[in-house]
Amino acid sequence: HGACALLCPAIRMMLTAAVRRASAAGPLTCRGFSAVADLSEFTSAPAVTATGSGVKIASVSMPGETSTVTAWINAGSRYESAEVNGVAYVLQTAALQAKSKEIAALGGMVSGYTSREHIVFEAQVLNEHVPQATALLGELAKPVADVESAKATVADELAAAAASPQEVLMEHLHDAAFLDTAMGMSVRGTPETVASLGAQDVAAFAAANISAERTVVTAAGGMDSKAFADAAAAAFGGLPTLASGAVDAVSPATFTGSDKRMRFDSMDAAHVAVAFKSVPFDSPEMYPLMVMQAYLGGFDKTSATIPARNLTSRLSIDQGEQEAATAISPFNLNYKDTGIFGVYFQAPDNRLEDGMWYTLWNLVRMAHKTSDAEVEFAKTQLKTQLAAEYSTTSGAAAGLAKGLSLTGRPSTLADMLAGVDAVDAAAVRAVAKEVVNDEDHALAAVGPIYELPDYNWIRRRSHWLRY
Repeated sequence: HGACALLCPAIRMMLTAAVRRASAAGPLTCRGFSAVADLSEFTSAPAVTATGSGVKIASVSMPGETSTVTAWINAGSRYESAEVNGVAYVLQTAALQAKSKEIAALGGMVSGYTSREHIVFEAQVLNEHVPQATALLGELAKPVADVESAKATVADELAAAAASPQEVLMEHLHDAAFLDTAMGMSVRGTPETVASLGAQDVAAFAAANISAERTVVTAAGGMDSKAFADAAAAAFGGLPTLASGAVDAVSPATFTGSDKRMRFDSMDAAHVAVAFKSVPFDSPEMYPLMVMQAYLGGFDKTSATIPARNLTSRLSIDQGEQEAATAISPFNLNYKDTGIFGVYFQAPDNRLEDGMWYTLWNLVRMAHKTSDAEVEFAKTQLKTQLAAEYSTTSGAAAGLAKGLSLTGRPSTLADMLAGVDAVDAAAVRAVAKEVVNDEDHALAAVGPIYELPDYNWIRRRSHWLRY
């Protein structure tokens, strides 16, 4: 036992040095993804049609007894004015509440959400109930007269968000990134704007923004594709059309380098999100950014079974070895005409400077030292995630809808895998130089952030002097 006590520290030192050398050289070459890349036996090519008024309809057949139907409408919060901020979310909430009995009678699961660009309704039902579910989604797209209950629900959510600002940190990040623009406004609105909304405001917003040309209806599963297309045309074909030039009318999303800090020393940990201006959804550079997100990796110390210092990504290893961040989550959000790319992390109050330093160092490192082995490893992880997402009826239907809504083309798993396969280390380095290297950032932070470095400190570390 005495010899082991003397030997074990030496062995640990040698093993640690070996792991660091291997990490510096990049991850070990990983197995290819070809064994599961071809999922053609599980999905078919999407069928795409359109009504005479402009509603886009798409479906893809998948095995199983259930199907998912979605309706995506380009009428999210960025289409609002500051005076009625939150009206889209109130509209969506009121619609679901008004049709609660019909939803219960249909069975399955019916839900909805509002984002910055879309109001989305989704139904997961048995295959034989797809026509009824499609008709119900068509009813949900219509404004209702009574919005008071929905306003109360949204007000409660806003109060909860005010009590736990870390839960809506990405809302604050958008506010900092797109300062004084509609893209930066909260999806839920503010207590003042929601309280002032009336049924006439909801109806006016719907009349100005919910139209056939802005609506996409999709389905994925074992349903009858023709029956679904007929049901979608019947349910949504009566939507009004907008005047020429109004379909794509939206205020520009101008990115501004700024930060938003909310100090609460009573909180257990600080929550920080830092982001850089990225690219739209239809940009070819979206795929290198997706690989970069996978390359950075992520972890949560509270639920991880493997210590961060023993993970594969350099960012996780650095944060784990320095006991800086306790959770890391890279993000890559692509919109119709812009995007943001960055990292969220959680850290103790006295580890914020180290957490930020290693986050920035790894972000800039992608512009200079990304290796082929690291990129191939990240691509394998990313393709696994995409296959898992698109193998569900909900994921496949959402992919079709998002692609048609933002680019006019359905987004399929085959398209996504092909885009990822085309990425190499040179592409990652080029996009990292364009997006991250020596670029302004936006930041949102909440908690005991008295040791979080200021904007200029962070801006200075967005590049390396050696390059």
